[in-house]
Amino acid sequence: MVSIILFLTVMSACKAKKNVISSSNNIISTKEISKTDLTAIIAHETQFSTFATKAATSFNLNGKQYDLTLNIRIKKGEAIWISVTAIAGLEVARVIFTPDSVKILDRLNEQYINKSFNFVRSFTNKQIDYQTLEALLVGNCPPFALIDSNAFFVGNESNYLKGKQQNLSYVLQFNKQFKTSDFSLSDNIGENNLVVTTPVFEEISNHLLPINLNIDAFAVKQQLKASMHYHKTELNIPLEFPFNVPKRFSEID
Repeated sequence: MVSIILFLTVMSACKAKKNVISSSNNIISTKEISKTDLTAIIAHETQFSTFATKAATSFNLNGKQYDLTLNIRIKKGEAIWISVTAIAGLEVARVIFTPDSVKILDRLNEQYINKSFNFVRSFTNKQIDYQTLEALLVGNCPPFALIDSNAFFVGNESNYLKGKQQNLSYVLQFNKQFKTSDFSLSDNIGENNLVVTTPVFEEISNHLLPINLNIDAFAVKQQLKASMHYHKTELNIPLEFPFNVPKRFSEID
């Protein structure tokens, strides 16, 4: 259960009228990224204090199929809280990420994990950090890409950003509204690859937020495919992040 949660989350409503926006490809030219490009991308990032959604999730981990619901709550820059429920709303796990740590309650096995954020990187890559997780979950551009990118591809329907982060290469695709619709990350030897697509956004409280989040992650011994459908998404509401460890739970390394 621990590996499922970590792979899923790191590879990984208001009543206002919702406008659905989809993405398409059509590259026509290439140029060095400019301050104007960065300004347009940053201007269309979702600004929020809190984020909450439910994600009906179907995923396949190494050939095994799972269907769960993820209740996701985020306090920007501070915490990502996830409650994982199965059939009949039974909670099977609870996770909380902070910039420095990850804590996991595995209710099925009555176990508890309390690790530094480096534990997450052991499932992914050392360049993945809390800010990247947060950005991908809310449909924003990973912050490192706005610093180290070196080329911008301009198209009729979509724009691309590409660059390198130490031993990783990445490409981001943006739709006409400059929202990140595709994010691919791979190492230089091809052993680890991550593709996150956000094909459709909806307008909620004057912000464009994901409806769907699809994940394809390939590592040497792990393969994950996931499809997450967001619903009841809300921004900037009071949220609680309960995380109490029952005395009967054993802490594991």
